[in-house]
Amino acid sequence: MILFVASRETDYLQDLTYAGLAEILGVEKVWDFPSHWQYHSEKRFFWNKKAEYPQNLGYTPSDQLCALSSFSEANLAVLASAKPDALQEFHKIFDELKCPWVFVDGGDRKEIGGDFKRTGGDASFRLFQELWRKRPPALVFKRELSLQSRDPLVLPFPFSFKSGDTLLNSAELSKVSPKYDVLFWAVESSETRALAFQVLKGKYDCEANGSVPGQKFRKYGLRGKEYFEALASAKIALSFRGEGFDTLRYWEIPACGSFMVSEPPIIQIPENFKDGKHAVFCKPDLSDLTDKIDHFLKNEKEREDIARAGREHLLKYHTHRARAEYFIGKVKEVLSLDLRR
Repeated sequence: MILFVASRETDYLQDLTYAGLAEILGVEKVWDFPSHWQYHSEKRFFWNKKAEYPQNLGYTPSDQLCALSSFSEANLAVLASAKPDALQEFHKIFDELKCPWVFVDGGDRKEIGGDFKRTGGDASFRLFQELWRKRPPALVFKRELSLQSRDPLVLPFPFSFKSGDTLLNSAELSKVSPKYDVLFWAVESSETRALAFQVLKGKYDCEANGSVPGQKFRKYGLRGKEYFEALASAKIALSFRGEGFDTLRYWEIPACGSFMVSEPPIIQIPENFKDGKHAVFCKPDLSDLTDKIDHFLKNEKEREDIARAGREHLLKYHTHRARAEYFIGKVKEVLSLDLRR
């Protein structure tokens, strides 16, 4: 049984992790605390329209609820977010826990728990340090894990793609016709993204398809399946880091069968895409970005072969269920704890 202490705020990694664990182990074996209603009911607007992706990432349909009745019954406790509200709830019950605990750090900062300071200030970070001193986590699953990290108890744990009704199947993909040459829909949350817009200015069909600076996330017109159909209709789609390297876009592009160009990852990603096989990486300063784009716009078969291989690789290694299997496997390997029992 897992006690899953979650934030009420938006947290993509937390929600993807819950969904994967609940689907594999069963909702009855994963106790979300405090109860997170969006995990058990689809978020809808007041006119009863279902909220589209990336909302409802944690929603896991089930008629069952977790059978745990007290914190002491849990086999594993998970602090599932680097958000202050999750930390505060975890702190309240910490002394009641009789089991090991792990930390899922989905924050943007490289420092473990650094987002507690970013979002909750020094007081929040000190509270996290207090728990660490009292009883450190048995494992840390970290989204933004630097390439230099060698701590065997701090494991890479990036975003994934939630396969389900938003994932285009092969028949649907076969009906999508190329519509855009180069697509880069993103907000300017990093110097790299701002530079990318400078490099792309006046080139290809970027201005016509909205791949321009000044975008606001809340104003994006395409959601859910329409969004993925648009990505799938791009000959080339770009992914560049935001506040952290890891973005949903890095997983969305291969998921919808489009060809991805990205900067080289600066974080650890198990079973990452291979350059030239599943995706293409340009130089970190983007000095060869247009050369890469020009080459693959001209070479359709090579581009489509890489895109196809990228989708197959993602479906094998980088869905929310695959990420949960990795989590379950590492807990068993390191802690000798079989969560499937």
